[in-house]
Amino acid sequence: MSMLAGKIITVIGSSSGMGRQTALQLASQGATVVVGARRLDLCEQLAEDIRSAGGCADALPIDATDPGSVEHFFACIQKTHGRLDGAFNNVGRTLGSSPTTTTPLERFEQTLAVNLRSTFLCMQQELRMMQQSGGGAIVNNSSIGGTRGFANIQDYCAAKWGVIGLTKAAALESAAQGIRINVIAPGLVATERFESIRTQQSSLLESRLKEIPLGRPADMREIADAVIWLLGPACGFLTGAVIPLDGGECAR
Repeated sequence: MSMLAGKIITVIGSSSGMGRQTALQLASQGATVVVGARRLDLCEQLAEDIRSAGGCADALPIDATDPGSVEHFFACIQKTHGRLDGAFNNVGRTLGSSPTTTTPLERFEQTLAVNLRSTFLCMQQELRMMQQSGGGAIVNNSSIGGTRGFANIQDYCAAKWGVIGLTKAAALESAAQGIRINVIAPGLVATERFESIRTQQSSLLESRLKEIPLGRPADMREIADAVIWLLGPACGFLTGAVIPLDGGECAR
């Protein structure tokens, strides 16, 4: 039997990249996956791909920075499925780079909204649903930028450090209710954006690869495998942990 058979799991930010790959692999493990992102067309295509492969999936639109959109998304899950067993909050991105002295306040605040506020809003609804049904598991996506500093993206680092703090605090609050909350901190991952950078900024990419002891980016399937483990029964005694998926970069 697949390890997640019968589980209702949502992936926020699943229209591409790590979220999309994780949704596909969750479905292959027997989970019913509710995929959500701002691009509903891409989510619907993902859900169709999952169903064509014999899995179960629904697609819903969500703007994770908007409280009303987040509330509606989870209300739909409650109405359709009656509960939520797991969640992968794969939200966030960089919005630019500049020295701290010249970073616009507007970009700083927007970066916090896209990366930290969105994770908070989704996790708040997930916890409420899991408390009603007696437990569950949540994985938040931070970044290597949440465990070390990177010059000129201080707004992104601040937000991703915040995701780790948010995860740890919520994990302490929720452990007695049978809810586990962990956070991954990926380094360089071979997403679609990675391929774009490979073409446009090859020298920058080569410089980053030299910082990784394993000498390569993570495959998206490796990220998905880690998320599935954290959401699954084999990981029942782990909560409040930061899992560095960085090829050893932060071991230096």
